[in-house]
Amino acid sequence: MKYIIIAIGVLFCANLTAQKKFKDYSISKRQDPASLLSQAQQLSDNSPTQAIKIIEQIVANKKDKSTYGLLDEAYYLLGKIYEDIDQNDLAIQRYNEALTYTSKGDENQKALIHYRLGVIALKKEKSKVANSNFDKCLLYSDNSQQIYLCETGKIDVLILDNQNESALSELAKLKEKSGKDSLQLVRLKSRTAQVYTQMNDFENAAVSIQEIYDNIPQNTALDDEDISQLTKTQDKLFQNINMTNTQQIEIQNSIRYKNQNVKGNIARENFRLSNAYEKENDVVGVTKALETSKKYIDVSTESNLVADIYKKSYEYNLKQGKATAALDDLEKYVTAKEQSIIELENGLKEEVEIVKTQKSLDLSQSDIKLQEKENDLMKSQLTTQKIVIGLLSLLVLGSLIFFYFLNRNIKAKKRANQLLELKSLRTQMNPHFIFNALNSVNNFIAKNDEKSANKYLSEFSLLMRMVLDYSKQDFITLREEIELNELYLKLEHFRFRDKFDYTFDANIDGHELDIEVPPMLIQPFIENAVWHGLRYREDKGKLSVSFSKEVDNITVIITDNGIGREKSKALKTKNQKNHKSTGLNNVTNRLAVLNSTYNKNFSVEITDKDSTHENVGTIARIVLPITPSNQ
Repeated sequence: MKYIIIAIGVLFCANLTAQKKFKDYSISKRQDPASLLSQAQQLSDNSPTQAIKIIEQIVANKKDKSTYGLLDEAYYLLGKIYEDIDQNDLAIQRYNEALTYTSKGDENQKALIHYRLGVIALKKEKSKVANSNFDKCLLYSDNSQQIYLCETGKIDVLILDNQNESALSELAKLKEKSGKDSLQLVRLKSRTAQVYTQMNDFENAAVSIQEIYDNIPQNTALDDEDISQLTKTQDKLFQNINMTNTQQIEIQNSIRYKNQNVKGNIARENFRLSNAYEKENDVVGVTKALETSKKYIDVSTESNLVADIYKKSYEYNLKQGKATAALDDLEKYVTAKEQSIIELENGLKEEVEIVKTQKSLDLSQSDIKLQEKENDLMKSQLTTQKIVIGLLSLLVLGSLIFFYFLNRNIKAKKRANQLLELKSLRTQMNPHFIFNALNSVNNFIAKNDEKSANKYLSEFSLLMRMVLDYSKQDFITLREEIELNELYLKLEHFRFRDKFDYTFDANIDGHELDIEVPPMLIQPFIENAVWHGLRYREDKGKLSVSFSKEVDNITVIITDNGIGREKSKALKTKNQKNHKSTGLNNVTNRLAVLNSTYNKNFSVEITDKDSTHENVGTIARIVLPITPSNQ
């Protein structure tokens, strides 16, 4: 007990010193709060993390009279930032804090906050909560624009509750109030289309969607909320289970897009149309819709959508024998897919940084509250020690809890980073593999060997589909990996049939074929054997690939009698000084991440076959564990 008291005494002294330093720092660094809030508002869209840090400075000085009157706007801005990244629970917390600091006379600010709370409740499909907030929004609103937003929100509640007749009635009333405001008309027609969709009146829904595109202002870009509402409307219509595929094609072909401000939406809808044509096996329709989609792709079009468009266009051009167009689409698909991954990584980093900054803000608020309590306690010396010791005990307990959750979050973040790294490494395999395969196609075309090129392309398209499908997964079955590598080796032999013969012995059956292995694990070793060993032989070589079961493992042995690693290295030094073995390095890195993340025991060993022979050859031994590990 004596040591505990001493420890608390030390903590007490340290706490007082730290708070004194904090108080001095906040005073010395104080800036004009209105200026800080203006900076935060300007940064909120493009640099939300910096905006939150500035708001933290405002909140830190909330006892200042000039700051207190701005706290409602500061917390509202925080709520909007969190809402924009779909952290809706945090947004609700900040909007409610904004309400507590909103002055009695600032009715419009209250209306705006209740409107945002209503919108979030709609996202969560809580119609009663949403309706209550939109009622309060109407109660506090004193301008026509705000009233219009609140009334639109109440209509959204009716749509959510499937009160279709009531929704149409209210929409008609609101349309009369709106007059000739084209943006308001667009928003009302979007909701009208949703109601008709719920009533399975697809004809009127289509008419409403056409009116949306007819009324979008030519020189005014729609904001993110309006575009999201338009996308939601068309998703509801064309994903309706009661709509036939033929109806979808007829309606989508009837819509005329007169406005160029929604190119991304036009690209999306034509891609959707291509999917409908695909179900009808209408190749001409699919191709036409895809060409229209590609025409409307611009910088605002989502990378994932761009990748999907070019992937499908590649597949259909390949089916129609348009090799040049297919290769062009394939290049654009790879570029878009890489950009999509980069955007995903940046988005995740931004969200993590925002959440971390939010925790920092919460801690800052906790420190301010503790400081205020300490200042009050100093006025009453009789109870100071008991209260401080109690607070410090709670602080110690809170710290233990904090570090427990912090440690857990660090572990979770580490695993997330490992999975992200693994996804990045898998993505790197695709451009490397596609580049080598396309070289083979180019070789046949250069030789004017059209028959061989067509045959190779036919097999290559099957292999490409397998590679693109498997690259989305951390693991595939051994059966799928065997099929992929057998087809790949067949294609390599087709090109270098004068350089080597091969055997492919997959003597594995039963449940062992269903074990999970990383995709594209074996292929780089076959590729190395052919490209860096066998093709440099003066005579014909031999390549052997065999699979065998050994107790708890499947062993894959790839043997060649090529020129060997040392000779290959010498040739590479002479002719390919700037080349790096992307495939093998990638496999090594992937196995390290997989073993660490999933507690697996994959291993690879590469040795010389016969160092005494002129053609040394190489043996690659890959061990695949059968028994699943604890994850």
